[in-house]
Amino acid sequence: MDRQTSLRTVLAIALTLAVVVIWTWLFPPPTRTPAPADAVPAAAEQVADEATQTAPGDRPAPAGGETALAPPEEAAEPAPPTGEVIAGEEGQAPLTLTVDGQEITLTARGGRVLSWKLLDYPRDPSHPDEGPVDLVSPEARALERYPLTLVADDPELTTALNESWYVVDENSPADDELAERGLAPGTRRVRFRYADGRGLEVTKTLWLGGDERYLHLAEWEVLRAGRPVPGVRLALGPGIERPATNKSRYMAEHERIVVGLVDGQQEFGVKQLRDGEVLVPEGRGVRFVAVDDRYFAIALVPREPADVRLHLAASVAAGDDDESLRRVAAEVGARRAVLFTGPKEEALLRQIDERLGTSLSGLIEWGFFGWVARPLFLLMKWLYGLIGNWGLAIIAITVLIRALFIPLTHKSMVSMRRTQEQTAKLQPKIRKIREKYRDKRDMASRQKMNEEIMALYKREGINPMASLSGCLPLLIQLPVLWAMFSLLRVVIELRGAPFVLWIRDLSAPDPTFVTPILMGVTMFAQQLMTMARTDDPQQKSQQRMMLFMPLMFTWFFLWAPSGLVIYWLTNNVLGIAQQLFVNRHAAAAASTQAARSS
Repeated sequence: MDRQTSLRTVLAIALTLAVVVIWTWLFPPPTRTPAPADAVPAAAEQVADEATQTAPGDRPAPAGGETALAPPEEAAEPAPPTGEVIAGEEGQAPLTLTVDGQEITLTARGGRVLSWKLLDYPRDPSHPDEGPVDLVSPEARALERYPLTLVADDPELTTALNESWYVVDENSPADDELAERGLAPGTRRVRFRYADGRGLEVTKTLWLGGDERYLHLAEWEVLRAGRPVPGVRLALGPGIERPATNKSRYMAEHERIVVGLVDGQQEFGVKQLRDGEVLVPEGRGVRFVAVDDRYFAIALVPREPADVRLHLAASVAAGDDDESLRRVAAEVGARRAVLFTGPKEEALLRQIDERLGTSLSGLIEWGFFGWVARPLFLLMKWLYGLIGNWGLAIIAITVLIRALFIPLTHKSMVSMRRTQEQTAKLQPKIRKIREKYRDKRDMASRQKMNEEIMALYKREGINPMASLSGCLPLLIQLPVLWAMFSLLRVVIELRGAPFVLWIRDLSAPDPTFVTPILMGVTMFAQQLMTMARTDDPQQKSQQRMMLFMPLMFTWFFLWAPSGLVIYWLTNNVLGIAQQLFVNRHAAAAASTQAARSS
């Protein structure tokens, strides 16, 4: 228990942090609000895997049982013809609308969404000329499984719902219609209507815009002989469009569907759905269903009890074992739902939660220390309001956090330095004890050697555990450090936010690698400042290992978001300044003590 203990402890903490960071880098952990184990049916309530390999219209109706949604037998009987036929002109051009910064393209064929672009958000902030983010994925277009597609248990009915040409009515609705639904003046209505003349009648209505940006209302009704057809659901996904470029492994996207429940939320990715379709019955209290990525989401908030079906949709180029080309999709069994199509902005989602009584704000992946990350983000956002630059706000909050922990870090630095100085004086005596037992390998001799070293510590009045107590403040800071690491990866405010000079996007890596290299240099300087000179070969070996850490972190941070690198670099610079103060204070104290002794 000497200086080696201190170095080993610091090395253990650094390695632990490095392992956690690298693990998250390689395997981004999903953030989820815990839900009871029975919130989602087990494998017994999942249908066969073949269901995920075919289009919704080609899937057979599920087998009987409590979770099956097959229509009653009387509903399957042919309905008498009504003689009324409502059909749009075949081949008519798509309808494109611009509503509150969103460009929406709809087709009369099936009354579906061809594209839903967010005009304020470029696909790649570094190349805005590549166009805006589109919530409709390329896979959806390739497979013609567009969002807001109607899916029925009867494959033939699904085909009729999505291949028929609808009559499209796009105009300003009457005030009483808006008031009946609680919608604000200015809301636009697009209605799709179809009837086959044999009893099938379909109406799908989208209420777009209004007083809440990114919120819309979707209503749909499928009747046969004047009676609602059970088992008709509205589709979400498959997936949403991925970024045009992805230069940072920290920002790697992962496919998932989030189902908000009355008692939490549950999320499903490719791995959870690869064994078959999953059903969440309406008895679980579904509050919302969302398909999202790191920054954007498209979600349905049912306004009536609803069940949810979750499955995978494979790209036309995907093989049986190629999960990278599979996208997650959902179907919601409600006839009326609020539709959210926008960014995962914290303030926006909380405002929607208050209005709708839901929990969309849970879509933001704050990480394990979310209870720390969110308050830190609110503070950083407040600082941005004062400064007007997100990069400077990151620096400012780093200074505040460092100042908050000054008493702890100062105590840690002083304690470790004092222990190093005390143990350095004992090294000659410790070496003599070790030389005494150098050729003895039995356990009894090793134990006796340790007892003599501990007795030496006791005679000299040195507490070998002081180095461990000096490391405790570092452990206390880890939740804050990790919370900052998490929030800088997920807040959309940093996406495309410029800092200075060449850093034009704080969510993207530094294109010149200047800041990560500076971060490595400052980390290396910190390591040198905290190491005491020694002639002990074992301690020299440990110090060389510690000096390897800055090199590893530099390589690791070359492709990290520049906002995260700026935070780490600023923290290192402040640490160097504090270490200089501690070293000078210790040197002055040593000189004063030497003068008094003489």
